[in-house]
Amino acid sequence: MTFEVEVGGRVHTVTVEPVGAADASGGTFRVAVGGEVVELDARPTDLGLSLVTASRTVVDAALTGLPGGEWIVEFPHVVLRAIVDGRRYQRSGEGEAGGTGAQRIVAPMPGRVVRVLVKPGDEVAARQGLVVVEAMKMENELTAARAGRVTEIAVTEGVSVEAGRLLIVIE
Repeated sequence: MTFEVEVGGRVHTVTVEPVGAADASGGTFRVAVGGEVVELDARPTDLGLSLVTASRTVVDAALTGLPGGEWIVEFPHVVLRAIVDGRRYQRSGEGEAGGTGAQRIVAPMPGRVVRVLVKPGDEVAARQGLVVVEAMKMENELTAARAGRVTEIAVTEGVSVEAGRLLIVIE
């Protein structure tokens, strides 16, 4: 399988092929990114994947899927936002600005609310910061997908949140 993965504004072509038998319990895969090719043993975990390289280095990655092909990938000391096959998702010039209905901003991963950057009634622009959630010692600023008005704030600073918890509603 070949994917386009965008990380930090750069698009990479990633090819993943099973080496031998692979199923839902995992297997060995050949992964090519650019000119680099590695073989990894991959096993699912409660939060994502456990990857073992040929040199027996183990790397655990927590994965959180978001709408529009976006993923949050958490490694032990790095958190990345990636878009997988972004061209498959219809996007207007401002991300999801063409969508309709209320925007429900939810916690993409377990963490603690560090700052709430808006209040009910505030008008917000597309991509404006709304709330900062700390997870795995990294601060993640969650933003509005499109312009609107804040109608609900469901959390306060300092509160712990689980993945998927409603944080803010924008109409």
